[in-house]
Amino acid sequence: MIRADYHIHTEDSYDSRLKAVDLVTIAKKLSYDIIAITEHLDLLPQELGYFGAPSLFRYLKRLDNLIAANPDLLILKGIEIGDYQCHSDFAYRLVEQFDFDIILGSVHFLKDHTNLAIPIKRKMDKAALTEYYLSNLELVENCKIDVLAHLGVYKRFYSAFPDEKHCVPIIRDIFRTIIDREIALELNYACFRKVYQSVIPEPFYIDLYLQMGGRLFTLASDAHQEDHLHDHYDDLPVDLLKRLKISDRKSRVLEYI
Repeated sequence: MIRADYHIHTEDSYDSRLKAVDLVTIAKKLSYDIIAITEHLDLLPQELGYFGAPSLFRYLKRLDNLIAANPDLLILKGIEIGDYQCHSDFAYRLVEQFDFDIILGSVHFLKDHTNLAIPIKRKMDKAALTEYYLSNLELVENCKIDVLAHLGVYKRFYSAFPDEKHCVPIIRDIFRTIIDREIALELNYACFRKVYQSVIPEPFYIDLYLQMGGRLFTLASDAHQEDHLHDHYDDLPVDLLKRLKISDRKSRVLEYI
């Protein structure tokens, strides 16, 4: 079976404690076929004010050196653009200057600045859930990305699956759009490190995506420190992993064969 990780944060992400050189050592020991380093590019005002923006030139130069020193491991130069749909023109003009192998798009915030990637103090009601999934739909409809990252991220600290039946038509629209635009669906297993013990999107959503004709995937630890890499890889659907192969497209995502 393939061993791959397309969502890893190292020293150019403000919230990571993982060094890229250490990551490569671990990935080789675990016999990984492919990894993607995907530092945060978060451009909302509340994020820039606290954390600033990484130097993409410095970051990619560091990765070029890392790749040159490790020809025995396929390393992709990636970026995770948070809430891309909120600043799509500016973000696109920024990243198009550089030769990224893979671009992840993700939704972290609601319009009221609620951060969905950390424990949420209030319950996500129907309106908030609808807003979240509509933001993901806007992201995949309007932004140039290779991967839709961690769909359902707000559930990380939930203890049970929430009622989001009213959002299924939107989720179908998301899947239809990423299939049409050849955007890969990320299977993110970071929730196993939190409270919510499931890959996101969940297996029944993965089945829906496959039934609709979806074939492009990435696998994601969403690692921010050494022990995150591969920590719950074995909790991914085994039958699915057996059918995934590295594609020959530029982004080198996985294809369901």
